[in-house]
Amino acid sequence: MTSTSTTPRFSILIINPNTSRHMTDALKPIVNNLNYSDVHFDYFTAPALTSVTIEETGRVVPGVPSINSGEDSANSALHCRPFLEPLIPKHDAFLVACYSAHPLVAMLKEDIKKLEEREGSTSNSSSRRRKYVTGIFEASVSVSLSLISSFQLLGTDDLRKVQADETFGIVSTGSIWKAELSKAVAEMLAGPGGSIPGTIARFAGAETTGLTAVQLHDTPPDEVRKRISDATERLIKNTSSPVTVICLGCAGMAGMEEAVRAGCIRAYGGEAGERVRIVDGVVAGVGLLVNACKARF
Repeated sequence: MTSTSTTPRFSILIINPNTSRHMTDALKPIVNNLNYSDVHFDYFTAPALTSVTIEETGRVVPGVPSINSGEDSANSALHCRPFLEPLIPKHDAFLVACYSAHPLVAMLKEDIKKLEEREGSTSNSSSRRRKYVTGIFEASVSVSLSLISSFQLLGTDDLRKVQADETFGIVSTGSIWKAELSKAVAEMLAGPGGSIPGTIARFAGAETTGLTAVQLHDTPPDEVRKRISDATERLIKNTSSPVTVICLGCAGMAGMEEAVRAGCIRAYGGEAGERVRIVDGVVAGVGLLVNACKARF
């Protein structure tokens, strides 16, 4: 994972909050190909055989094999948290590799804050390393906004400016994610309850393949590619503003950019379809965390 001639400056933990080791293993070449030779990457997969009992309610939460709904993402966060708490001091940053409004991001931030408060009385704040957390959903939306955003000058006389009308969209798995992710984008950009899904001008919406994350790897590859391409084409054709960025809306879709590209070309034609940017949330998340560690934001 790291060059033998380079001592890692930072350690980042990639967290798969479901119990599929196959899905975790599929993330490793994606991360390794980024060639961050001065960063050490570790991987966590939710334990498959160990359940967690919630102290406040006594409810038993087992590991989640495949996260197919918002409820699954919440349960997977409750299940993973106690296993991750002891790992927080060992790493500089944490990436939650589930494409959803995943509560584990906030839970880890809360646990890091508690750790920093405990350490605050015993160490110099200027010498203390900050720790960072993001999810692949949050990272992909942040990167997409940076790619589509620019102010254009309308005229040289009155010097009026206007934001570009480019949009980004998401191609995800099961149909339940269409509303779930639209609501998550609206709340991320406008705050809790700040906007009704569908009214965010920069967001083209979400389209889905009808497959679960696990089925992406169990279904014949030609069928998976067709479903992803069809969903991409629908997303673009159902949007009046130009879609110039598309997010892979599932960690299990890592490495499936070609299928999205095919849908872009079908919708826009060769030249315009090739210009659409495709954002892998895992790549976006790793990049944001590495930059945060190095810049010490």
